[in-house]
Amino acid sequence: MATKKKVKILYDREGCIGAAACAVVAPKYWKMVDDGKADLVGGKKNAKTGKWELEVEVDEEELKLIKESAISCPVQVIVVEE
Repeated sequence: MATKKKVKILYDREGCIGAAACAVVAPKYWKMVDDGKADLVGGKKNAKTGKWELEVEVDEEELKLIKESAISCPVQVIVVEE
């Protein structure tokens, strides 16, 4: 059985330019919405930092996709903490 790893996705939605690369790479975690920006599916806004956050347990394959979605972002507003 694949081991699961807990990761935290941090997303600065304000800085999003709507390139949609994240949604193409990892549609389970990102969706494009009416204002032209991406939403972090299931994410909650941190009132202190203003960033959206999501903690998930993922296997290596999903982790790879999440990291790839962060790397694919042209404005680097996605951070993955392991």
